[in-house]
Amino acid sequence: MGNTLEGRFWISKSQNSFLGKGRIELLLLIEEAGSITKAAKMMKMSYKAAWDSVDTMNNLSEYPLVKRVKGGKGGGGTQLTPYAKELIATYKILQEEHHTFLNNLSNRLQEKNGHFALLESMNVRISARNQLKVKVVSIEEGAVESEIFLQHQGQETFMAVITNDSLETLDLELGSEAFALFKANAVVISTDIELKKSDRNRFLAKVNRISRGHFDAEVVVELKGGSRLCSTMSIEALEELKIQNGMEVVAFCKPNSIILGIW
Repeated sequence: MGNTLEGRFWISKSQNSFLGKGRIELLLLIEEAGSITKAAKMMKMSYKAAWDSVDTMNNLSEYPLVKRVKGGKGGGGTQLTPYAKELIATYKILQEEHHTFLNNLSNRLQEKNGHFALLESMNVRISARNQLKVKVVSIEEGAVESEIFLQHQGQETFMAVITNDSLETLDLELGSEAFALFKANAVVISTDIELKKSDRNRFLAKVNRISRGHFDAEVVVELKGGSRLCSTMSIEALEELKIQNGMEVVAFCKPNSIILGIW
């Protein structure tokens, strides 16, 4: 029996999976069904898992991939952006090249008719729920730590605090592109949109969806430009704040809770 090579490929950003077979299929089904809910059912995945995938793709992308459409005969729905359609076309071309590459290697293995070992590289995956692509717009170095001012999608400007050693290791400078990573429990939501905290970054947002558990809840908010942040809180806090879908809120995150990464 001859040996053959099989493999998958995906596009990663900052060592985080961006586009792969499953996500491309999800995007195609969203376009076909006009609804993330329907696309999730067609893929036999949960509504939350589908939205999490969409949020991750939107946040890692230069431009949003999915947009909501209001009104119409069906009462509105969800559509792919032109940028998403370009990415899908590009992915299909790369997939064809990948298949050609594997076929060529398989043919060479048959010529050798010998044993082989495949070494698969280990991709580091980050557990941080929130990942935003940013550009460095200002750096203020201190004696031990530096304040890195970041801009996301040409909209909000916020700050991360990292050590000077980290600044040197990352080789950050004005105009550098990076990813800002922070956990969901580092994001605090307030319904008082006038509230300001001098020690925290402030994001104006709108509640996109709420997922309730037995004791905790996830609140996903949408920023200007379409990117989303996720915050976790207790059910008690959720009910006390009376947070609802579509509500305007403000999200806060401490600068030292943000981790910066480059690719």
